[in-house]
Amino acid sequence: MAEKPLPYLPASQGLYNPPLGLFLPALPQGVIGAWATENTPPGSLMLDPLGAHPLLATEAAATGRRVLMARNNPILWLMLETICRAPGSNHLWKVLSPLLISRRADESMEDHLRGLYATPCAGCGQMIQPQGFVWERGGRQPISRVYICPHCGDEGEREISPYDLQNLERLGSLRLHRARASQRVLQGSEYEQASIEAALDCYLPRALYVCMSLSNRMEQLEWRKEDKLLVQAMLLLVFDDATSLWHWPGRGQYHFQLSVPAKFLEKNLWLSLESAPESWGRYSTPIPITYWPKLPDDRGGICLYNRRQPDKGNLFQQENPAAVVCVFPRPNQAFWTLSAMWSGWLWGRKAVTPMRSALTRRRYDWRWFALALEAALRDLCDAIPVDTPMFGLLPQAAPNHLLGLLAGAHASGFELGGFAANLSEEVYQCLWQAGEPAPSPSGPQIQSNLRAYMQAREEPVRLPAIISDYLARLAMQNSLPVNIENLEETYFSQLQQAVSDSLKKGGFAQEYPTPAGGSKWGLVNQPAEEMPLSERLEIAIRDKLWEQPDSLLQELELHIFRGLPGRLTPETDDLRLCLQSYAEEDEDTAFLFHLRANEERAVRQADRSEMAALLEKRARSLGLEFTLEDNWVMEWKNAQGKALHRYYLLNSAIFSEPVLNTSANDPIQKVLVFPGSRSRWLQHRLQEDPRLKAALEAGGWHLMKYRYLRWLAAQEENSLERWESLLDGDPPLEEPSDQFQLF
Repeated sequence: MAEKPLPYLPASQGLYNPPLGLFLPALPQGVIGAWATENTPPGSLMLDPLGAHPLLATEAAATGRRVLMARNNPILWLMLETICRAPGSNHLWKVLSPLLISRRADESMEDHLRGLYATPCAGCGQMIQPQGFVWERGGRQPISRVYICPHCGDEGEREISPYDLQNLERLGSLRLHRARASQRVLQGSEYEQASIEAALDCYLPRALYVCMSLSNRMEQLEWRKEDKLLVQAMLLLVFDDATSLWHWPGRGQYHFQLSVPAKFLEKNLWLSLESAPESWGRYSTPIPITYWPKLPDDRGGICLYNRRQPDKGNLFQQENPAAVVCVFPRPNQAFWTLSAMWSGWLWGRKAVTPMRSALTRRRYDWRWFALALEAALRDLCDAIPVDTPMFGLLPQAAPNHLLGLLAGAHASGFELGGFAANLSEEVYQCLWQAGEPAPSPSGPQIQSNLRAYMQAREEPVRLPAIISDYLARLAMQNSLPVNIENLEETYFSQLQQAVSDSLKKGGFAQEYPTPAGGSKWGLVNQPAEEMPLSERLEIAIRDKLWEQPDSLLQELELHIFRGLPGRLTPETDDLRLCLQSYAEEDEDTAFLFHLRANEERAVRQADRSEMAALLEKRARSLGLEFTLEDNWVMEWKNAQGKALHRYYLLNSAIFSEPVLNTSANDPIQKVLVFPGSRSRWLQHRLQEDPRLKAALEAGGWHLMKYRYLRWLAAQEENSLERWESLLDGDPPLEEPSDQFQLF
């Protein structure tokens, strides 16, 4: 497959935040839908062979496509069914009501749950429902409670009370509930038992008591089939909240390992159950779901099939897919193990069968990832037509995970033709075609690949970005193993060492330390063929805003990424910071940006002319000669024609050409004059480009804002020495005072 630079597709409104979201791949909103709309006709069949995120399928289906989605994890199936039913919070409350009013001894289940967590307010003494209790790992009792009192307004983290400790003690022995939780899952080996025990260790006794009480009560009551599914979905959220994986204070950290934090929050599971109808009820658009072999009609929908179906060719007897779409999940021991356990709690041991492999493995490295993907995709590639595209996202990933993805896809028969990395978002986007990759006759050319990437960006880059691009080149050049069994465990470390050795010993690259720690690599003794990527980014943003002063963020990002595709993809953090130096977000409409009035093309041209006039006037008052060149560079000269000062009048932060190409030994005073609104962007560029910062410092360059030049030009004292002493009076990130006090 011939390489074609892949434009990075931006999210429309950030990441999805579904239930169980801290276990699922970080899926950016709108990306799959945008790719499907641009690359497939309405009503076409799309295949998701991994089924790793339910909202991938719903997003594609919402564009009018039909999605054939693999069903493997019962928990993900339950989530998808609930989302697609769009039951609404009122209906969910009605469905949940029989469980809440069911009797337990002399009280309702609702009252019983509320009583388990009730705590007296430290301010007014009223009994209230806290958000939860804070524990230290390994502790025998909580150390504090977190609440907002609806009576007196007291809120925050408060010391644990004697009542709270007594309330815990009245639960008595909870061994029976732990045994019940284990028995609903276990089927076989000691290793499976060890995995389940590790998962159960992530539950406090009270939390496990609540989970088993709700699970048992659900089984005792009679339900309509469709209502029981909704109750199971709501209990699933309780099981998630019941774990001890929630950091305190909260971090919003993804759960990849079954590792209890040093300090964690035991959530109030009554509040979790109470909020479950709202959590599921926010999905308001029903989406048709069918089961293979019945496909949805041409208006769009989702068809589920068993991923373990032995003959994948039978899937496409009716119709071949127009495209394959995937979000590739990072190996997640926590979610896969908990999915197996939760499946047992909701449906019994039989439901655990599809997830048993998760209970027999604890170590998930990049090589396991490659082998698993090859096994999942190999039969699929044989069953679909050659050249069928596969678009995939790999979020939250490091270069070793990328290698696992690329090696697994390559060995299964998919040829990589497009690659874009956005490391500030931790997302790789890839485009393959089904085919028969042939081994490269010449093997990888490491130095030429590294040099080409660094030369394309024309500014120092971090090592992970260099390695990621090199891995993509290996896949595109068919230099990865075709036989997955030839992939040794040391393969990634060997590649990593080869890249490092080439950078350090190849004579073409220089290492630059960065202020935040670590380092970047840039080319040496290489004439620049393009301006740095960050300056090309600024030009693209500025020109687009001059053309369209009111722009939605996604439309602007689409324009930028199409103009800078593939290995030129700028980081989203850089794009947003540069954008903020020109425009501001609408107060009422999220993600709508307006070009500031003082950033309009005519205004900035007038500003430049004003700066030139101020410098001309001051040169005359100092008895100096001056020249203004067509590129807005003004020189001051003495009567003998010797150049003393050179001012670069900018309306941007594009200044690399004079800074990098002027000798550090040049004795002339060199000044960059720029709008103050560009200060943060300029400062960021200097932090991210140590080569540029070093050249600026070595050459004795001065940085001057428009506003400061206006102030400086208004001062009455008139000597060149005094003027030179004030050139650095307003550093780039210093906020101006009402009057510049320089003494």
